Amino acid sequence: MNSTRKELIQRLTALISKGDIVTGGKLPSERELASILNTSRPLLREALISLEALGYVDIRDRQGIFLTGENPGEALLSMGQVQVWPMEILSQVMEIRQILDPGATALAALRRRESDIEKLEECILMLERIHSEHDPNEAALGAYWNTALHSTIFKATGNTLLARLYENLLEMSEKGISVMRTNLLDSGTFDTTEQVLEQHRNLVAAIKDRDVDRAREASKAHLKHTVGTMVQLSRVSPVSNLFAQRMDSVLG
Repeated sequence: MNSTRKELIQRLTALISKGDIVTGGKLPSERELASILNTSRPLLREALISLEALGYVDIRDRQGIFLTGENPGEALLSMGQVQVWPMEILSQVMEIRQILDPGATALAALRRRESDIEKLEECILMLERIHSEHDPNEAALGAYWNTALHSTIFKATGNTLLARLYENLLEMSEKGISVMRTNLLDSGTFDTTEQVLEQHRNLVAAIKDRDVDRAREASKAHLKHTVGTMVQLSRVSPVSNLFAQRMDSVLG
């Protein structure tokens, strides 16, 4: 992430977490915040979009900027923890995903229905469109449809308990995926979006073909790339990369 934007996000997060500028869950206008932080409105807007992608604020046209959730107090506490959340929690989430995803993807290939395939293909179409149109909210939208795709895979297993368990994991990892996508777009040194798209296409194709073994391996390949990138971007601890730890007995 651009260092200037990163610093501004940290300053903005600290300011909001104190609660002094929040009234009834609403923040001051962009103009007021820019003045308080002594920054330009375009740069402030970028920082706010990043916080919105993380799920901490909601930017409503013609209404203002609001903390997310029904309880502003809880949102303030969450904002105060934003700097420590990703590495510790996201690392654990990704460990669980490395254990669960391959087996669930294989089961989805065995049990999937035509309606599941239609939903998966819709997710692929939306991810392709967001990428090809260079949507200004590509990071957040890409994370959303990424989550929708993987959630659909777990629903396709036909195991309701597993699907509900996974929804909670995905809700947390979506924020990390969004930040990762933002970092990749900012860095200018990574061009992996098409690579990830191809991995998603492989997942869907294997499930559609009911190829259990290919589906399992496609899931492993996708997770290996995702976790490796997150480690490289310091979003996930290196010890949580189970593929790098050669934990074949755990990953199956």
